[in-house]
Amino acid sequence: MRSLWPLVLLLSLLTGKQVVGGSSRGHGQGHSHHHHHHHHHHHHHSHVSNRHVYAFQPTKLFVFGDSYADTGNNNKSLGSSWKIPYGVTFPGNPAGRFSDGRVLTDFLGE
Repeated sequence: MRSLWPLVLLLSLLTGKQVVGGSSRGHGQGHSHHHHHHHHHHHHHSHVSNRHVYAFQPTKLFVFGDSYADTGNNNKSLGSSWKIPYGVTFPGNPAGRFSDGRVLTDFLGE
């Protein structure tokens, strides 16, 4: 079974929130009408959440190759990913990537 920590870390960085562990502060804590508060909070949460996500505009993305990201550029591997047909869909020529097309980190980098 593969570890989901790279994905959890990525989600945490993108949202600016702690995804796993810790306490969930401010979400109905200390309110006796938790269900009502949750429902009311839900309507405003999507507006606030979108504002925070779009306000975060990173200028760099560091990606370390693993099973979630095909970074390529490894011309010393035993595979033949530096030959056609690898890379025909993206980036247009062989670049040492075994993936056909873009991967998640390519879309995030855009």
